[in-house]
Amino acid sequence: MESLTLVFAYVIPLAFVVWLWLGKPGWRSKLLLTVCLPLFYWLHWQGLQDTKGWPAPQPLPEKFELIAADVFEPSQGKDGAIRLWVRETDDGEPRVYALPYSRKLHQALFDTKERVAQGRTQVGLLSDGGAGGAGAPVGSGQMLEFRDKPKSTLPPKY
Repeated sequence: MESLTLVFAYVIPLAFVVWLWLGKPGWRSKLLLTVCLPLFYWLHWQGLQDTKGWPAPQPLPEKFELIAADVFEPSQGKDGAIRLWVRETDDGEPRVYALPYSRKLHQALFDTKERVAQGRTQVGLLSDGGAGGAGAPVGSGQMLEFRDKPKSTLPPKY
């Protein structure tokens, strides 16, 4: 969706300029271009925001490898936030996700960071928050739990 926004942000102003060059005289068309171009540049700006490393607007994947976490505790009337830098697959690109702050998730991440410091890769598992579900709540009735990544086994030698 983000790349489509950027495409329109470039194509539509170009189409207006071509339309003017093709002999559409008159002040109305020039006025229309002058009024509409700021809107298209605003769309361009919005499209660029999605490519700059801001937290992904998509929901957190169900299973991921935790690379890092950044916690902002609530203070002075401001809501807290937790940002997770995760990789969905072993060879995938990392992505940032923003979650609402919760004390339980903050504590879970503190414990998880200690395990990462010991050299143990951590995997996050997202599940529906059933009765007595393990993990920390992350909104929408879901729970997030961190576990050690299982050691990969090598194929047998022949």
